[in-house]
Amino acid sequence: MASAIAWASGLPAAPLVCAALNFAAALVMAFVLAPATPLAAEAAQRSAYVQANLVAWRIGWTVWIAAALSLLWFYAWWRGRVNASYVAVVLAVLGLIADVTSESALILYDEATALLAFGLTGVVANGLYTACGMWLTLATPLSSTARIWAAVMWAAGITLSVATLTGAYLAAAVATAVLFALFCPWCVYLAVKLR
Repeated sequence: MASAIAWASGLPAAPLVCAALNFAAALVMAFVLAPATPLAAEAAQRSAYVQANLVAWRIGWTVWIAAALSLLWFYAWWRGRVNASYVAVVLAVLGLIADVTSESALILYDEATALLAFGLTGVVANGLYTACGMWLTLATPLSSTARIWAAVMWAAGITLSVATLTGAYLAAAVATAVLFALFCPWCVYLAVKLR
């Protein structure tokens, strides 16, 4: 037991924090934020849900901002471990700017801008994060199994952006679930592999 704890304590923080915060963000989306997304409700219903659950709504989007910040930290750590181009992290920084902008707008919630904010986070931010992740994956020496895992994960990221852009919100929700289910363990995998 002591050797397992010592081994785990040597793991890098960035990927583990990213895994934990993105897992928390996925749970928050499923149990707090989802009822006011375009998939679940019409505009009036979304607005009523947000007003009735304003504190939980704002905390939920704050968790998503924390997850986005941890993602940037993880990507910077990953880039350093594989000595990839800084351009990949620049994509993630641009994604973070889009994400924090949209999620801040969603914290304040105005129905007139909500669909634009959902689009900004789902299309622009997610698209840039996915491009960064794909770039870093290509720069990382991986087994065939890990490459297949990554291909499915990043395909879910692409699907999420395309589905959000085209208003296919059910497909966007499924893609989000697949992306987060694969991404959180991916962070832990890289923490071990690249430590």
